[in-house]
Amino acid sequence: MATKRTSMDVTVLETNPSTTTTLESFLGGLAVSSSIVLWITSCASPFFLYLSLKNGYHYVSASIILSFIFAYLPWEHGPLSLALQTFLNRYHALYYHGVSIVFEGGHVPSATTKHRQTFFAIHPHGAFCIGWALLYHNPAMRGIRFCFAPILFASPFFRIFTRAVNCPGSAARPSMNAYLRKGENVALPPGGFEEATLTSTKIDRVFIKCRYGFVRLCLKYGVDIRPVYAFGEGKLFNNIQGCWNLRLALNRFGVPTIVTWGRWFFPFLPKNGVKLYIVVGRPLTLPKIENPTKEDVAIWHTKYINELKRIYDEHKRDAYGQEEGKLAKLEVW
Repeated sequence: MATKRTSMDVTVLETNPSTTTTLESFLGGLAVSSSIVLWITSCASPFFLYLSLKNGYHYVSASIILSFIFAYLPWEHGPLSLALQTFLNRYHALYYHGVSIVFEGGHVPSATTKHRQTFFAIHPHGAFCIGWALLYHNPAMRGIRFCFAPILFASPFFRIFTRAVNCPGSAARPSMNAYLRKGENVALPPGGFEEATLTSTKIDRVFIKCRYGFVRLCLKYGVDIRPVYAFGEGKLFNNIQGCWNLRLALNRFGVPTIVTWGRWFFPFLPKNGVKLYIVVGRPLTLPKIENPTKEDVAIWHTKYINELKRIYDEHKRDAYGQEEGKLAKLEVW
């Protein structure tokens, strides 16, 4: 039986679909679809550059090269960044059938001046990390370094976009070490490509049993871990199921094997009749062990999984309703 939530929980965002206008929903769809298309085209930018050079499209080539340069130049947030942040935070959540972001125990990062360094581990990855994105541009998470695949972080268009919105970073191990060494708070979906591959509209799954690296890092630097679960993430996109051994094996070589689509008229647009309920768990306080043993890592990894399961079980009825929540189970791979 689920434990009753504490009254100390703080909801920093809650949208009501009954008060959302058609225009607001359209603008929300524009926000999320533009982000996803930018994500995909940014990864393909080297290919686009090659084609434009080969076919003599010099203006296109120059534009892509300039975007690469701009993406790596130092610059600060200005009026355009503020306008983009405001637009995303105002409209993105209005596309869905309700969005809630809940911080357990009242531990809201932006409202806490004194707190331990924290690693936010976000599940599930889903097809396009929508829960991650909603947290990324929420003011409560401002200044936290959100990390993602190195190839995507290196690509120009998405790098410019994410720099304008908040504080992006690379999920490469040397980069993660550097961020934590400097005392930064970071956020990352540790399930990676594998968790994306396992996405299902029927079953909630996380890929975490063999993900020890982030726990080892947090022990090394004495960093708290806050498990985050985005209920409804898996329902946003269809994904072909099965052939898990082959697909997960390809994931280990950095090959995405998700076959996904959302709305019938535009596959990159998520389904809008889905309620998203994002829970940021209370901190799991880890000791600082400069050279943690396998046993140390295994102990705290198990505690992390148990905490993630607790969050799921305690909040699933609030997220899915009593009937669906009663039957909902979390598969841990």
